[in-house]
Amino acid sequence: MKQFISEVKKGYAYVGISFVIATFEKVKKMVKAVREAAPQAKIVLGGYGTVLPECEAYGDYICREEGVAFMQRLLQETPDDIPPSHVVYATSGKILGFPAMKGAVVLAGLGCPHGCEFCATSHYHGRKHIPLLKTGEDIYREIRRVHKALGSTKLPIGIIEEDFLMQKQRAQEYLACVLQDQGEPIHISCFASAYSISQWDPEDLVRMGIQSIWVGVESKEAPYAKLKGLDVKKIFDTLHAHGINTLASLILGHDFHTEEKVWQDFEYLMSMRPTLSQFLILGPTCNTPLFERLQNEGRLLDVPYRHYDGFHLMFQHPNISKEKMEELILAVYQEEFKRLGPSAVRFVERQLQGYVRFKDSPDTLLRKRAEQFRQGCLEALPLFSTAVRYAPTPEVAEKVRELQQAVIQQVGTGGFKNKLKTMIVPALAFVAQLRIKSGDYHQPTLGRTEYRMSKHALIPGVLQGKGVLKIDLRPRAAEHQPLVLDLHGVFDRTTAAKLRKRIESYLEKNRGILAINFSGLTSIEREALLRFFKKLRAYNERIKLVRIDNLKTEWSDIVNYAKSYFEVLSAEEVLAIGVA
Repeated sequence: MKQFISEVKKGYAYVGISFVIATFEKVKKMVKAVREAAPQAKIVLGGYGTVLPECEAYGDYICREEGVAFMQRLLQETPDDIPPSHVVYATSGKILGFPAMKGAVVLAGLGCPHGCEFCATSHYHGRKHIPLLKTGEDIYREIRRVHKALGSTKLPIGIIEEDFLMQKQRAQEYLACVLQDQGEPIHISCFASAYSISQWDPEDLVRMGIQSIWVGVESKEAPYAKLKGLDVKKIFDTLHAHGINTLASLILGHDFHTEEKVWQDFEYLMSMRPTLSQFLILGPTCNTPLFERLQNEGRLLDVPYRHYDGFHLMFQHPNISKEKMEELILAVYQEEFKRLGPSAVRFVERQLQGYVRFKDSPDTLLRKRAEQFRQGCLEALPLFSTAVRYAPTPEVAEKVRELQQAVIQQVGTGGFKNKLKTMIVPALAFVAQLRIKSGDYHQPTLGRTEYRMSKHALIPGVLQGKGVLKIDLRPRAAEHQPLVLDLHGVFDRTTAAKLRKRIESYLEKNRGILAINFSGLTSIEREALLRFFKKLRAYNERIKLVRIDNLKTEWSDIVNYAKSYFEVLSAEEVLAIGVA
C-alpha cells in the first residue's frame, strides 16, 4: 500500500483497478487511498468483480467489457485493425525454493460460448468468445514479440483464453506458423475443454508445442455439454502418453453431491492421474444462472466477499453442511498429494513419456519436441532427492526414486552442473519450509507499466511555452455529444501551435465533434489566438466554441471572426454536456 500511495501521488489522470469479488474489500482501501493522495485522478474499476452493484459507488468509470476498447473510448482514441501489443507479463516461481518456473503469458481472448451455469467468465461476456488476437498468425507474432522483449526464445508461454482449442481455424493457423518456423520451437500451455481436445490429433497438439492443458472435469455426473458423451479418462491418458501435462479441475458442491459422491468424484479424478489438480467449492457468482437459481430458491448464504474464493460454501447445500464442505475441500487436496505425490515430479513423468515416444520420430518437429522433453527432464533431476525426502508416504517416495532412475537411464544425469544443483536444493527447500511455517509468504512488489497511447489521441496534460497551458478532457456521455476540451493557463504562440497540431491530428483520425472551452485561460496572446482560429477554420463543421464571449472586449474583432466560421454553443447546450 505504501508503494501504491507513493506511485499515485505522481499525478495520474486515471487510476485503473482490476479486481475479483474476493478482493473487493481491498479495492475499497485502494480507492480511499487514491481519493486522499490524488484527488484529481479518475478511478476506473474493471474485472469480474464489477458484477457487484456496490462497486458503482467507488469508481468514476466501471468497465464491464473488453478493456482495451473501453479505454480507447474513454481516452478518445480511434480503434484500428492492428493486433494489440499487450503488456508483457513475465511469470516466475519456485519449486522447493529453487527458481524453476520462468515464463510469460499472452492474452488471446475473453469469454466462452460453453455457458456452464456456474461460469462467471462465460456469462460476464454473454456466452461469446471475444478474440483479442484474431488470427493464428497474430498469436504467433505476439509470442515472438514477448520472447524478444524478455530476451529468450525458450520461455514457455501461457495462452490466456477460456478454450483455446475450440477456435479451431485460428489454432490451425497458429500451427501452420509453428510448422514454418525454423527457430527454437515455441512451447505453450492453454485452457481447453474435453470436447475441443477430442477434435484434435494429439500429435498436432505436440507439434503446436502444447506443454500442458487445463481441463474442467467438474464431476463424473456433470450435465455440461462440453463433457457430454466423452471418455474424459481416455482423453487424459492420450495426452499423457504424448508428453502433454494436464491440470484437472473438479467442483465440490453440486446439488447431487453427498459426502460419499464427493469422494466418488475424487476417485474419478484420481483415475486420470492428472499432473496438477484443482478442487473448488461451487460458487454462485452474480450474473450467472447458478446465482439466479439459488437466489430464487432462497438458498444464498450471507458470507463476506473475501470468502468468494472457492474454499467457502456460499449457499445452503441440500446434503452437506457448510462446515463439512469446507473440511472436504482441504481433505481432497491432502489426499491427492498422498496418492499422487509432488506435481513437479508428475510433470517430469509426462515429459519422459513424450521423449520416449518421439525421440526417434521421422517427423523433424516431433524430434525437436522430444529434445525439449529431454531438456525438461534433465533440468528437473536436481529436485528428485529432496522430493523423496519430503514425500508424503513411503510409497510415493519409492515411485519418485523409480522415476529418477528411469530419467537417468533415458537421458543421463546432466553432469557436474546438476550435481551442484542437487547439493543446493535441500538448503533452499529448508529455508522455503521455514518461511511457510512462519507465515512469510512472498508478496509481489508494485509493478508499473506505461501503456502506449495513440499519437492521434487528445491526452490530458500540459503544454509548455512561455507559460503553461493545461488541457483537460471531459469524455462524452453519449457518442453524439461533443468531446469537451477545457483550456487553463497561458495561451501563447508556442502552446497554441502545439495544441492546434494535436487537434488537427485528432480530427483527422477520429469521428465526432470537438468543443473548445476558453473560460479557464489566464493569459492570451492576441496574434496566437487569431492564427489559431485561421488554421482550424477548415474544420469549422466539427469544432464548436465555448465561452468565447468571455474574452477581452478589445478582442471583439477576433471573437466576431471566430463566430463567422465556428458555431458557439448556447447556455442550454453547454449545460447539457456539463461544461463548467
